[in-house]
Amino acid sequence: MEKKGVTLGKNTKVYEPANLFNCKIGDNCIIGMFAEVGNTEIGNNCKIEASAFIPKGVIIEDNVFIGPHVCFVNDKKPRACSESGEVKSNSDWKVGKTIVKKGASIGANSTILCDVTIGENAMIGAGSVVVKDIPANTVVVGNPTKEIKKI
Repeated sequence: MEKKGVTLGKNTKVYEPANLFNCKIGDNCIIGMFAEVGNTEIGNNCKIEASAFIPKGVIIEDNVFIGPHVCFVNDKKPRACSESGEVKSNSDWKVGKTIVKKGASIGANSTILCDVTIGENAMIGAGSVVVKDIPANTVVVGNPTKEIKKI
């Protein structure tokens, strides 16, 4: 697969159709159908399931699992128009940063708000909404997430 601005590592498999742009994806990764990955980096040995949305501002380290329909949000104050009623442009937008550390797993249909760090080996239960940092080696579930145990 060759797309402008996309770098794929060795043995990385992308199931088409997928929307990849301006991104670097490491070795031995799997990117599911209908995933959108843009303006970001994904480490080695990651599995990104179908229909995941990974936008600018998200960094995914090695050995991470992203379940189907996981949505990362990169704008804390989304609005179509400014206070004066003008349609917002890219210059009006402040991208939030999210880091998913090595070995973390995020369950299907979870929503990850920006400006959070998901710690190493953390596990996010399906359907969860992450609004704050998740410590390493922790299992969380719910909306908003609540810790249920240590790994």
